[in-house]
Amino acid sequence: MLSNREMNDVMDTYSGYLLQISYMYVKNWATAEDLVQESFIKYFKAANQFREEASIKTYLTRITINTCHDYLRSWKNKKQIFSRALLKRLPDNKKGIEERIIASIEQTELTKHVLQLPVMYREVILLFYYEEFTTAVMAELLEVSENTVKTRLRRARGMLKKRLDDTEWEVLSHE
Repeated sequence: MLSNREMNDVMDTYSGYLLQISYMYVKNWATAEDLVQESFIKYFKAANQFREEASIKTYLTRITINTCHDYLRSWKNKKQIFSRALLKRLPDNKKGIEERIIASIEQTELTKHVLQLPVMYREVILLFYYEEFTTAVMAELLEVSENTVKTRLRRARGMLKKRLDDTEWEVLSHE
């Protein structure tokens, strides 16, 4: 069992990182925060089962990805998507500062196009470009073969290339 200090250290060290991963899946900060909290709870409940075959970061990333996948398949998510679609049709001139900041972040072209990719392609782009994982580590995290990761990366790049103009694509392909 972990001590309170150890729990706080783990949360302080990895919460920002896991929040970014979660957000790339669910595209909503509040939901992403909830999923990260849920991921930490799962980790702390099963911390004695952690065999240290991978780093804590890798283990927490796997838990968070699975939690996001579970959420995306859930009825609650589908209901929220429908509700948001209805709310977008209503005029709202009184957006809060947080919503405006999030909206401005989401408006960047590359982020917008990455977020539009299907989850299996979005996750490989996120893990490869944003988290700089190798394809071998990505395969372990996603529980697929390394060749599947490479195929998904190639397809995701192809989808992005079709959506981006030449200047934006050159920036992405040289990173």
